[in-house]
Amino acid sequence: MESRTLDLGGLPEPIARGLEVVAEMARTMAPTPEEKPAGRLPELPEWPLGVIGPLGREEIYSDYNCRC
Repeated sequence: MESRTLDLGGLPEPIARGLEVVAEMARTMAPTPEEKPAGRLPELPEWPLGVIGPLGREEIYSDYNCRC
């Protein structure tokens, strides 16, 4: 995770400290991103009848009688 900072210059000390405490609480409560194992992509199921050919916009929308 990249480091992010807030510029608290110009704020009164109690408010700046309070914001630091809130930021630290949020940091500890935020879920950590899980490491994804490097490797192959999951295998997807295949259509049992195989590939027939390309499917164009006309074939997709022909049932709706629209001109696309």
